[in-house]
Amino acid sequence: MSHTVEVLSPVSRKISVTVPAEEVNAALDAAARQIGASVSLPGFRKGKAPIAAIEKRFAGDVTSRAMETLVERRVAEILKEEDLKPLSRLDFNGDPIVRGQELKFSFSFETLPDVKLPEDLSAVKVEMGSTEATDQDIEELTKRMLKAMATLEDVTEHRLPEDGDVVTFDADGEVDGKPVPGMKAKDYTIQLAAPQDGMEFSELDKILRGLHAGEEGSGTMVCPEDHVDENLRGKTVDLHVKLHKISREVLPELNDEYAKKVGFADEAALRRSLAEEAGRNKASAAREEAERKILEKLLADQDFPLPESLVKARREEYESEVRSYLSRGGLDKDAIENSLKGMEEDCQKQAEERARAQIFLTALARREKIEVSEQEVDMQIMRMAREYKQDFRKLRDLLYQNGAVNDLHDRIATAKAMELLFDKAEKVRAEAAAE
Repeated sequence: MSHTVEVLSPVSRKISVTVPAEEVNAALDAAARQIGASVSLPGFRKGKAPIAAIEKRFAGDVTSRAMETLVERRVAEILKEEDLKPLSRLDFNGDPIVRGQELKFSFSFETLPDVKLPEDLSAVKVEMGSTEATDQDIEELTKRMLKAMATLEDVTEHRLPEDGDVVTFDADGEVDGKPVPGMKAKDYTIQLAAPQDGMEFSELDKILRGLHAGEEGSGTMVCPEDHVDENLRGKTVDLHVKLHKISREVLPELNDEYAKKVGFADEAALRRSLAEEAGRNKASAAREEAERKILEKLLADQDFPLPESLVKARREEYESEVRSYLSRGGLDKDAIENSLKGMEEDCQKQAEERARAQIFLTALARREKIEVSEQEVDMQIMRMAREYKQDFRKLRDLLYQNGAVNDLHDRIATAKAMELLFDKAEKVRAEAAAE
C-alpha cells in the first residue's frame, strides 16, 4: 500500500491511497469468511460454503464489509504514521472495491494550525478576583431566594409606580414605522428599581413611572449598542406603552418556619447554607473571569488560520443560542430569522473567537497528552439526557451514529486543558496587582 499527503492549506490535508490488488483480494476473502460463518447455502453445511459462493450470494455485504475494514485499518495506520490528528470528519472519495484490481481512494480533513503554546504553564500569570463572599453577596443571594417565593398584591391606591413595584404593561417599539425585534411585548412584567450610580432611568422606565394604571404614554429612545440586530443599533425608536396594573412584592419572612418549609432544621441552618452557596458562587465567578483573562492574554499576539468546519460549527452554536434568547423574548420565527440576517458580522466574530479558543485548548490538550475516557463521555451524555429529558441509551446511540460524539469528546478534552492551564497558572490577587 502506498499513499501521498497533499497540503491544501495550513489547516487542511488530502491523503491519496493506493491499495494493491492482493490486499484487496485478502480483504474480500476475510469479509466472505466472516459472513459465511453465520449463513447456510443450499448444498453446504453452515459455515462451510466456499468463498466464491458466499461472495456471489452476498456480494453487496461482502464488498461493503471488506471496504469498511480495509479503509478503516489503512486510514488509522496512515494517520499514525504521519502523526496527523484530524480536527474535522474525514471526507472520502474513491472507486468501488473490485476483486483482482487495486483500490484507489482519498480522504481530506482539517487539522490544527501551528499554535504558540506557553512552554511553562506555571509562568502564566493571571489577576484573580476575590473568592470570598461578602455580607452583600450573601444578602443578595438571600433576597433572590425569598423573591422566588414572593407574592404580589395589587396597588389599589391611585398613585404612580415607585421603586420596587412590579408593573404589568404592553409595549411597542418601532423604527421608521417598522417593529423592532425584542421591543414588542404584551402583558409584560418587570420590577422597577433605582438606577445604578452614574446611570439614568431608561426611557421605558420614565414613561412607566409617569402613568397611572390604565393609562397610556409614548416616548423615544436610542436603540442600544448591544441590541441583537446591529442594523438598528443607535437608531431612534418610537415607544408606545400601556400600563395595566401596579403591584407590590411581598417577601416571606426568613424565620424558622420558612426554613423548615424549604428543608432546613431552622433559620440558622438555612443561613449557613446560603453563606456556603454564596461562597461557591463567588469562587466560580472569579475562576470563570480568570480563565477568560488567561485565554485573552495568550491569544492576544497570535494570528493563525481557522478551519472552516470549526468556525461553521461554532457559528451554528452561537446562532442557536441567539434564537433561543429571542424566542424567550416573544419573537416569532420570521422576526428571529430577520434579526439573525442583520447580525452577520457579529455572528461571524463570535464564531471565530470561540474557534480560536477551542483550537488553542485542543493544541494544549494534545501536547499535554490529555485523555478522555469512554466513561467520561458517557457521564456527559447522561447529564445531557437528564437536561433534555431523553433516554440515555437512545441519545448515546444517536450521538455515536451521527459522529457528534467526537465533538463531545473534544469539548471534554478542551475543558480539561483549561482546568490544567488555570491550575498551573500563578494567581495574583487583584489588590496585589494594583499595588
